[in-house]
Amino acid sequence: MRVGVTGLALLIVAACAYGGPAPQTVGEIHQANDWQYGEGEQLQAVLAREFARIASRAGRAATLGQLQAAGYECSYGEGHEDYPEPAAVCAYSFATRACQMDWELSLTSDPARPDSVDWTDAVFRRDCVGTADDWPGPVNSEIDSQLRTGPAKSWNSD
Repeated sequence: MRVGVTGLALLIVAACAYGGPAPQTVGEIHQANDWQYGEGEQLQAVLAREFARIASRAGRAATLGQLQAAGYECSYGEGHEDYPEPAAVCAYSFATRACQMDWELSLTSDPARPDSVDWTDAVFRRDCVGTADDWPGPVNSEIDSQLRTGPAKSWNSD
């Protein structure tokens, strides 16, 4: 019994050291991270690692279902007799007053194993007011032009 309690204690300590249990769905990846204020390189690594882990365990169909449930819009390549399950590229965007955040998750399956996930890719981008918090690098965009001083822009030019 003592070994069981010690083992359980080690599991609890390990889970706490890594911020709790690993996300089980794509939606939980989003909930478990601070996408607006977190360090971009770490967020990119977490997204890539957790998406690959979840997709490889869940399989293609379940992963695509999770992506749709999390609000992603997916585009698909063309099926072929050698690759009956086309590649999927799924995108999701969310904006706050301070940042525009975009996620792109892609996957392919192994043609020899239907409903498998053979390859994944994950990209996280963040464009914030100013360029200090942009990821992966500074983006000069319309959101930054709102900081300029001078006459207000008129959107209705008659």
